[in-house]
Amino acid sequence: MNRKYVTRDSLFKTSAKEYIEQKGLDNEQLDRFENLLGGYTEEARPKESNTALGVSRRTSVYMAITASVVMLLMMSLNLYLQQPSKIGLIADEVAMNHIKMKPLELKTEQLPPLRDYFTQLDFSIVNSSIFSQQNNSMLGGRYCSIQGVTAAQIRYQTAAGKKVTLYEVGYDPQIYGVLPDVDKGEKPLYIEVKGISVNLWVEKGLLMAEARDIGS
Repeated sequence: MNRKYVTRDSLFKTSAKEYIEQKGLDNEQLDRFENLLGGYTEEARPKESNTALGVSRRTSVYMAITASVVMLLMMSLNLYLQQPSKIGLIADEVAMNHIKMKPLELKTEQLPPLRDYFTQLDFSIVNSSIFSQQNNSMLGGRYCSIQGVTAAQIRYQTAAGKKVTLYEVGYDPQIYGVLPDVDKGEKPLYIEVKGISVNLWVEKGLLMAEARDIGS
């Protein structure tokens, strides 16, 4: 991280120096530049020659630019770190949908009736190769949303009677971020949130999310 700051700092100082030297700013123009920077370079001016004063003030301007850039970079980094990741937001939303467990809109043990029911989707739900490996019984499905996009929630029950929810929505990496694609041999991403285990992956062009109670 420090190396990045040093590199950008050096580039900015070099650019500023070249700009000032090319423009040949006089003391009045330097005053305007200082005011633009918020007065960071304001300093007492003892009796100096015009040349010495110009060199001193140019040095102050370079330092002010450097301080401003570093401050902006630090502010940007803090804002970035405070923003939850796209994947984290998806996991939170999926976990909350699983916890709320709203009533099913269509009860069925087969995929075709659900496929016919979800007419408001801009894709057709599929049988996930990852999910089909599990010995779960389908209970039905309902509409839901993931990050504001209409999605399908398909509910299952394990042999032990525990509920499992599977979510399917059209995959857009700009909305959902980069996720593992099982069609390329990649493993689903596992996250624990709100006491729920969540698996996220991409399959057949769809974002898949599985949610269940931890340990079930």
